Amino acid sequence: MPDSLMSLFPQVLNTLELMKLPIQMSADLTAATIRSQALAFGLMKNTSRLGTQVVKQVLPLTTQTQDETFFPLFDLFWEGSANVLSVLEKNISEYLGKLYQERAGELEFINLFTEKPPPQDWTIGYDQSNILLDLPGLRLIDISREKNHSIQNYAAVFAPRAGHHSNIAERVALYLRDQGLTRLAVVEQKCAEDIPLFIEGKRHYENFEGQVEQYQKILECLNALTGKPSHLIAVCQPGPLLMTTLILNPHLGKTFGSAGSPMHTEAEEGFLTEFARLMGEGYIDHLLTFSGRIIPEGYAGAGREVFDGRVQVLGFYLLGLEQHRKNLIALLQDLKEGKVEAGRRQKAFYEWYNTALHFPAGFIRDTYKKIFIRNELVKGTLTIGGKRIGLKDYPAHVPIWALGGSKDNIAPPLQAIGHLDLMETIPPKDKLKLVCDGGHMALFRSSTILRKEYQQICDFILGRSDWKDSGRI
Repeated sequence: MPDSLMSLFPQVLNTLELMKLPIQMSADLTAATIRSQALAFGLMKNTSRLGTQVVKQVLPLTTQTQDETFFPLFDLFWEGSANVLSVLEKNISEYLGKLYQERAGELEFINLFTEKPPPQDWTIGYDQSNILLDLPGLRLIDISREKNHSIQNYAAVFAPRAGHHSNIAERVALYLRDQGLTRLAVVEQKCAEDIPLFIEGKRHYENFEGQVEQYQKILECLNALTGKPSHLIAVCQPGPLLMTTLILNPHLGKTFGSAGSPMHTEAEEGFLTEFARLMGEGYIDHLLTFSGRIIPEGYAGAGREVFDGRVQVLGFYLLGLEQHRKNLIALLQDLKEGKVEAGRRQKAFYEWYNTALHFPAGFIRDTYKKIFIRNELVKGTLTIGGKRIGLKDYPAHVPIWALGGSKDNIAPPLQAIGHLDLMETIPPKDKLKLVCDGGHMALFRSSTILRKEYQQICDFILGRSDWKDSGRI
């Protein structure tokens, strides 16, 4: 099951819990003061009004004159005092309200790290009938917009196994669906604790080859449903795996594309690849020794060796430390100022970001060695099922696109798109190479990038689709 990143740091959690005590006391005291001052000002206004009415009734009985022309003066006096009290009450209320909002915002900010994050899932509604395949490590979920489709091909968006819930791919998927790829499915990665070690008595492996086997089943399933090959869309990490699957099964892909994927890890220097090659292949084995563990009994994946996803998320924090610092400062300020919408969006992001999913050890080991160190797919040294394959074996009849981010520190732009320059058998008209102005997360979350880059991608895919009847409707 997913874990909160902060569970790695129990001492920090205890400190944060202690920090909440004086803030909560201040908030409670301020709330009590707000209630008291409201009662106090109400009482003063009523007392002033009552005093005025009493004077108006008693004064004529104690004086010789019966002239009541001076009574309006009492009303003016009361109205003036009431207005003064109202202004004073408003100013004090605004000050106390601001003070309370600041304390409440601080508590909400700290709770973001001390409380267990809410369960993560796709925001779009789906039920069991939408799950087309439930594989050991993956789920294939149909999120098609309508039942009667003009387009015959499925578009399958493969979400990354990167330490977070797969709904990172949802905005891309929904945008493409709403632009015309109505027959659409998403591929969800499971937490390693939910992946059985044995299936029907046979040892199940979640390494590079095990993922490719499951990807193939997904493409076969979609092909069986429509009789047509699918548009294959890799969000980040699945890129090399999905291309490998296509090379082995060229009849199952109509188009192929990847966004922010480490497709050609020698095309440009990047922190992750340079670090991996500096540390060497043995580093991942040492890391698994210190950050790996065996899933205990009581979980579906009992007995499986895993890499702690919390360590991966911590690494992402360190990699983008300055941006996260800016984001969190802005979030704290929004919460303290009561900017609900801005705070809600950023808070939801960090609830997702702080929820860590664990990796099967075989997967993280193969990804590190085969992709980040050896660049096997590009070099043609990748062996799957005893068969040696590489980029040169990519099916020439399958159009391809790639998207990179100019500020991406996970998969720098040339690592994400550089493989297209090596694919000489693909006609230029069937290659789309895009670089946007954004970092890694922006590739999947930015509204601007969706409108600009993904609109081009969508047009590229739709123009190479199978349509009902004689053409596009």
